[in-house]
Amino acid sequence: MRDSRGSLHIQGVEKNFALPQGDLRVLAGIDLEVAAGEFIVLVGKSGCGKSTLLRLIGGLETPSRGEIRLGDKGIEGPGLERGMVFQEPRLFPWMTAWENIAFGLRAGTEAKEGEATVGKYLSLVGLSGFEGAYPHQISGGMQQRAALARALVSRPEVLLLDEPFGALDALTRIQMQLEILRIWKESKGTVILVTHDIDEAVFLGDRIAVMSDRPGTFRDILPVKLPRPRDRSSAPFVKIRRKIYNEFFHSTRKEG
Repeated sequence: MRDSRGSLHIQGVEKNFALPQGDLRVLAGIDLEVAAGEFIVLVGKSGCGKSTLLRLIGGLETPSRGEIRLGDKGIEGPGLERGMVFQEPRLFPWMTAWENIAFGLRAGTEAKEGEATVGKYLSLVGLSGFEGAYPHQISGGMQQRAALARALVSRPEVLLLDEPFGALDALTRIQMQLEILRIWKESKGTVILVTHDIDEAVFLGDRIAVMSDRPGTFRDILPVKLPRPRDRSSAPFVKIRRKIYNEFFHSTRKEG
């Protein structure tokens, strides 16, 4: 049974950015209920507002209208109950892997507990033995593992992933997809992933929210009722992937 923490309630969310030439409407009428422990994937074209929605959930931006709640509490800013990983690892170059991960610990964590926690997550992301390595001494995939561990050490209820595998080569990307599934199962937390990769979305998600062009809203929300591990070449997998491709293909033809 999954932990009861981590449910998200997004109601009537809109987001506008003030520009010299007038307001730019990025999101319009976003409604989404996310169950605790669910893996949600947001897909859409560049500029549709996927990352903006993730930043709103993370508390890095404020909705122009509407409400986002984590459990019964409204989100009013960043918090350690929401961990975030970006496309770039964003590690501190002067810190070792251990120090970078420890930076994510909650304030007031006792030294002994902190040491045990950092060690646990170093092991969880497969970086045991690289504790003393600096970012420039490890691969891009390993740097992203360290960034993931840093987001996890505070034991967040929700993990927000903004195209975290976008800069990786194809084989490392597949390996990281498998790793994130393993970590998700162990942590029993809620995950929201932004990606352009439809294959990745079908491989990872419990549900896939397909976003329209700006101003972004949900064109469709598709359940992925396939057993894990998922076979990317199976007929059911290909059927869901084709359905999402068709969403974009038909919208492009209609706009053209």
